Amino acid sequence: MAMEKVFVRFVCDNTVGKLARLLRMAGFDTAYVVDNDVGRVIALCREEDRKIVSRNSRYAELVLADNFYHVKVDNPEEQFCQVVIDLKLTLSTNHFLSRCLNCNRELEEINKADIKEHVFPYVFKTQERFSTCPNCNRIFWQATHARAIKEKLLKLKSAVDRRRQAAAD
Repeated sequence: MAMEKVFVRFVCDNTVGKLARLLRMAGFDTAYVVDNDVGRVIALCREEDRKIVSRNSRYAELVLADNFYHVKVDNPEEQFCQVVIDLKLTLSTNHFLSRCLNCNRELEEINKADIKEHVFPYVFKTQERFSTCPNCNRIFWQATHARAIKEKLLKLKSAVDRRRQAAAD
């Protein structure tokens, strides 16, 4: 089997917003352009060495959009599996929820005592580990919502692994 890519940076346009969120959840550096701004997407692709991910086939016709992946399915979870398989990406559970879902920056662990005034008392009492986004200053912890996201990502990883195994047989 060919060596899987560990580091790929993406820029997703507004046709694949839910996919962009899933890619961030899985730990992939994924810029997201909310507006229908093809120029901005291409600029991010070229300036930051990102692969364009879109359902919009128009990118394939543009010379400046030479690093383009065309998503062909509607369902975001199917899109995620398609991208991971076709681009030979590695899904590592160590990278799950390692990025800010709002602004895409890598999260940093923060000392529990440093956030006491910034979270609800119950959260402070029941959680031991916290991370923060150095860009937007959001605080994250591993409660039920994080467990549910990780469970969803594990199911997607399992689906990808099964498809890869079936293709290899």
